[in-house]
Amino acid sequence: MKRKSKNRHTDRLSDLPDEMLQHILSHLPSDEAVRSSVLSRRWRDVHEAVPVVDLVDHKKGRRAYYSSMDDVKVCFDQQVTGAILSKPPGTPIRTLRLQAFYRPQELLDQWISSAMSSGAEEIDVNLRYWHVSRKSICPFASSPGDFDKYYKDAYVKTQHQLFRCPTLRRLRLTNWKLDLPLRKVISSLETLCLARIMDPNGVLQQLIFSCPRLADLTLQECPSLTEITVTSAHLRSFAIICCHQAQRVQLDSHCLKSLHYKGGIPQNSIFKLANYTGVVALTIEICEDLSGKEQKEVAPVTTLISQCTDLTYLHLSLRPSMAFNSLFRGAVRRLSRLTQLGLQGCLRNEDDVRSVAVFLCDTQNLEVLSLFPLGPQVPKKTQYLSDSESDDELIQDDGIDYSSRVTRSFWPMHIRCLDDKLRRINIGKYRGLQLQKILARFLLSRTASLEEFSVALTAGCSRREHARELRSWKSNCHTRVAVTICQ
Repeated sequence: MKRKSKNRHTDRLSDLPDEMLQHILSHLPSDEAVRSSVLSRRWRDVHEAVPVVDLVDHKKGRRAYYSSMDDVKVCFDQQVTGAILSKPPGTPIRTLRLQAFYRPQELLDQWISSAMSSGAEEIDVNLRYWHVSRKSICPFASSPGDFDKYYKDAYVKTQHQLFRCPTLRRLRLTNWKLDLPLRKVISSLETLCLARIMDPNGVLQQLIFSCPRLADLTLQECPSLTEITVTSAHLRSFAIICCHQAQRVQLDSHCLKSLHYKGGIPQNSIFKLANYTGVVALTIEICEDLSGKEQKEVAPVTTLISQCTDLTYLHLSLRPSMAFNSLFRGAVRRLSRLTQLGLQGCLRNEDDVRSVAVFLCDTQNLEVLSLFPLGPQVPKKTQYLSDSESDDELIQDDGIDYSSRVTRSFWPMHIRCLDDKLRRINIGKYRGLQLQKILARFLLSRTASLEEFSVALTAGCSRREHARELRSWKSNCHTRVAVTICQ
């Protein structure tokens, strides 16, 4: 007769030491971590010692700003203040992450000062304002904003003490007005991300110079940024996103490995790197419409790709479609070490599908291919987008049968990397439209050494139906087809 195990109903998670449970709860928002206290007596006080304050103010729009907020169960101000003051003596606040809607500067100063005096290592504060919540600085967006003096002055100023904290390692600020102390800034920052930062006094360069340990720098939608020089010898990653006034970016680090540019086609080459061959990962996202562009017009971008001769990862996001990536073929042909490639653009007709196959002919050593085939915008029809949607996600199926034309045009094409190099293919935002199916079928039927074919379906698609169809197209019986639904 078998004896019943004494540990049958043992809660192994609760048996972990306090330090381990606190580490687990630190990956949750603070309000969710507090809810763990109702699990059992073992969990009652664990959340209080978590060294993270991570809260989001869910109010939206001008109406919420002026309303009495009777429908909100707990005031956001009380949530943040309570989360900070509830920490027992000796418990530091290592991380402060806040998404706040139109908070007074005095209150923000108190929260940030409390975190810094506690020895904060990471501060991430995203402010939202009802008057600029839906405006975009990018001139190529569907509704670009005009950030005149009124909007710039309405932004909250950064706290001087923020740039004197000796323990701070990671700083992320969104929707602030940059204001530095008069005396020299002594910073131990290693990661700095500035998004939608107003800099009326031109002190951004001073801040960059004051970060000798900077390893990761991201500048996003900063309207006053025209020139920037980074002298940190430790810089490994740099990203400049939709800073459309930028004309010159000089990076003096020989350790730079990753470079990300998003914007329009510059008139001249804006990047000057100390070591082009050290860059192994490059992301290029062109906001501007490339229709009708000639080779010489995109030369500033293709020259940058050609100079980074040791690239192993390249991502190209082009507008309006992938058909215009033929402008970049010459630059990619020289990248003999390229093993990972990402392509993003609309599939509007058979030429766009064929362009992907043509582009792959110049990537002989490719091992991982990621495709994001967006659909064309729906013409002459008003669309109202949610905050999580973009114009690129409006797609249609015109019902035209392209299969015979596309098959004849590029199916006989010989692509060397499909024979013995390509190991994994990822396709995102897949909806099973006809052009997307033709592209997926071509890749599945031509890759002899493919190990995994991963597809992320958009919401509303049938996972079982598409998985069955994709598996029927594979030529290699050992290829694993994985189908998931995008959240």
